Amino acid sequence: MTLSRGWYYPLIFLFLFSASFVEAQEDTALATEQKNTYVNLNTEKPDSKIIIGALEYVRLVPPNVVLKARIDTGAKTTSIDARDITPFERDGKQWVRFVCVSGEKEYTIERKVVRTVQIKRHGTESQDRYVVEMRIILGNVSQLISVNLNDRDEYKYPVLIGRNFLRDFFMVDVAKKYQFKPMSLPK
Repeated sequence: MTLSRGWYYPLIFLFLFSASFVEAQEDTALATEQKNTYVNLNTEKPDSKIIIGALEYVRLVPPNVVLKARIDTGAKTTSIDARDITPFERDGKQWVRFVCVSGEKEYTIERKVVRTVQIKRHGTESQDRYVVEMRIILGNVSQLISVNLNDRDEYKYPVLIGRNFLRDFFMVDVAKKYQFKPMSLPK
């Protein structure tokens, strides 16, 4: 029996096609297994994030007051309204004293300076700001984060929430506002 010279091409094609099909099934099974592991083990999956609005109420601690905040995903660091900022030294470390205003009440706060940052502002000169650690609470999420101090008297909202607070916990729906009240702290 004689075979033509091209008889093996269809067999090679069939072999390669079969191998590709088996590999594709294995890849799909592996991807499904990895997805199930992700769903079962990863607590920071995107669909578990809390959806907040473009404006929210936050609790600032100290002085344990609730303030209106603008959510800004473009800002790297959270910024709070701080007036009469006065640097001083305590135990050889740099500290800062400032006034936080909530309605008619003023609260004097002292915090250790973590660092100083230069903030670039649109259409005007850059500004050096002190950075301190403060506790911010939004809904049931409470975080001790770095915040920069800025006199926000000219702004509509005394707090600007940046990505350092939002990361890993929140997604922002700009069509919504005031979705949560910050939890209360025990006295």
